[in-house]
Amino acid sequence: MIDWSVARTADIPIASVHTEDDLKDWSSVGRIYEHLACFYLSSVGFKAEIKDAAGYDILCECPDGRFFKVEVKSTTGKVLNACSSRRQRSTPIYRFSGMRNKAGSDVFMFFDRKTNYMALRLSEEMGDLKDKFELSHTEFSEYFTNHHLQRLISFSPPGDASYIFPTNEELLKLNRGFVRSNIDLIHEMKSIGVWQSTLSKFFGIGDREWIRRICREDRSSQ
Repeated sequence: MIDWSVARTADIPIASVHTEDDLKDWSSVGRIYEHLACFYLSSVGFKAEIKDAAGYDILCECPDGRFFKVEVKSTTGKVLNACSSRRQRSTPIYRFSGMRNKAGSDVFMFFDRKTNYMALRLSEEMGDLKDKFELSHTEFSEYFTNHHLQRLISFSPPGDASYIFPTNEELLKLNRGFVRSNIDLIHEMKSIGVWQSTLSKFFGIGDREWIRRICREDRSSQ
């Protein structure tokens, strides 16, 4: 029987029973656990959004408006073979790879894909990041998942990073970038008779010449 002296903060979703023997799209697996991390983070009061940026996966906002970065890793425990001079191991080790370029993260969330249990480390607990990081099987349980989430509630992000509204120039650049990324929508709206001046005002990208310019760029790139 579990001693719930640590409050249960999140229900653990049932793990998939599918095997991973023939899996080819590993990026989709990573995305599943990024969403699971967001679910756990939101369960303790943080706003979480998947970013997949350089050095981290999720950007979180604290209730006080400050931000921190989260890296998400998942694996399944494996019993490692013993060398000839040692007795055969019987307990699994959880080995997480691709850690070398993750020094920009403030929080690391590690998942066992067989159970959806989570272990957590703060950046100062990671030491010098190497390519691989190992955790014992004892770290992964329902109790410790909730224990780590309770730790996170009192986490204070380093620095004073908070939301800053973009300047008018930055906003204009972002809007033009959005139009370039959604040029099919622009063509569709033009085809049903929406004027270019209306599109320019609607998307906030400057005068109507910008619509012509972006459309010309799209035609010339095809």
